[in-house]
Amino acid sequence: MPGARDETPRRPVLEAARAGGVWLALVLATAALCGCARGDGTAGREPGGHAGDEGVDDGRHAGDEGHGPLEITRDAQQNAGMRFVAVGRSERPVPLRVTGVVTPDTSRVVHLRPLAEGVINRVDVTLGDRVRAGQTLVVYDNVALGDHIGEYLGAVASRRQAEANLEVRRRSFERAEQLIGLEAIAQQTLDLRRSEFEQARATLMSAHAEVSRVEERIHRFGLTDDDLREVAPPGAADALRDAAERHREASLNVLRAPFDGVVTEYGVAIGDLVTPERELLTITDISTVWVLADVYEPDLGRLPLDAEVTIQVDAYPDRLFAGRLTYVSDTIEVSTRAAHVRCVVANPDDLLKLGMFARVTIPTNETISALAAPVEAIQRIDDQPVVFVRTGVTTFERRDVALGVTAGGEVEVVAGLAAGESIVAAGSFYLKTALLHERIGHSH
Repeated sequence: MPGARDETPRRPVLEAARAGGVWLALVLATAALCGCARGDGTAGREPGGHAGDEGVDDGRHAGDEGHGPLEITRDAQQNAGMRFVAVGRSERPVPLRVTGVVTPDTSRVVHLRPLAEGVINRVDVTLGDRVRAGQTLVVYDNVALGDHIGEYLGAVASRRQAEANLEVRRRSFERAEQLIGLEAIAQQTLDLRRSEFEQARATLMSAHAEVSRVEERIHRFGLTDDDLREVAPPGAADALRDAAERHREASLNVLRAPFDGVVTEYGVAIGDLVTPERELLTITDISTVWVLADVYEPDLGRLPLDAEVTIQVDAYPDRLFAGRLTYVSDTIEVSTRAAHVRCVVANPDDLLKLGMFARVTIPTNETISALAAPVEAIQRIDDQPVVFVRTGVTTFERRDVALGVTAGGEVEVVAGLAAGESIVAAGSFYLKTALLHERIGHSH
């Protein structure tokens, strides 16, 4: 058929034309994209630049925004109280680094025991509690104190009886003196009355001595004169009966905290029978602690007396604790050929825990020329010590640094700075905050 002969050769032509149109469209689209990329990448660049270089720069800034320049106006610098110092070299002590352990100040550790045998009546604290000086810790029924209170009541009663007997003998003697003047009695009777009066007076003095003796025993258990007056008040028989009922309460003894501290050992419960040999509680004042370390024999001659040291612990890697070297042992451990040294460290926030492993940096009496920066210039970002270098009137740059020993308010800069560079001392925290704020902005 004529129509069939004409259709057969035209179909390949149409398919080829259609395929060619698709390829032409792809070529034009690719060219357009290249043109756009060239326009974005070469804007503001020299003719010899390459689009590929611009892509590399963008990648570098995107991953390094934390090290880019910071722009801080003069007004903001003034409001932040910024102070700038030039990094310089100075003679710094050569550091000696040793390891140690946090321990309590042994003069601020008290082991509380009962003064006598007794039964625990009340316990007001538990392990780990913070206590204040004078705070009640344990109340126990002191068996010995109860016995002494009984003796005291008996002694007081005997004294009152002696006082009454003395008054009777005094009146009898005075009457006898009157009657002898009237010759109504014999001299022998007067002498007898005088003897009875003197004997009654001696008995009262003995009763006073006995009361004082028992009082002193009771005072050793912590009771005061006011407490004793409540136990045995002067007055009528009703008051004495009330005092007898308070006898049981008077035998309760109280253990109080001798100073502010922490309950570091605990071994007591209500109802326990305790003796003076048994330790009930241990109170430790950890506001100041010791760090005990070992220094090898060859290094002992390099240690200055009363040196300022720095302490670091794993729990707070960005925190330096200031201490002072106060003692070097007079004996050397034979097995290690090292001497114990003691560093006293203030611990007002109770961050240093007893038993912590510590790294101690001790400045020796040897010196070396090194770069130094004020301690206040050092900030930490991502566990990395950094400073902020002033690169212009209003521009600053973060600089990672490696630090050495700290002494006298300055820290050795081992790497990261050059002599003469201007860094921010006071006000560096403001720059840290601004840098972190900018980082958060870039992350969004």
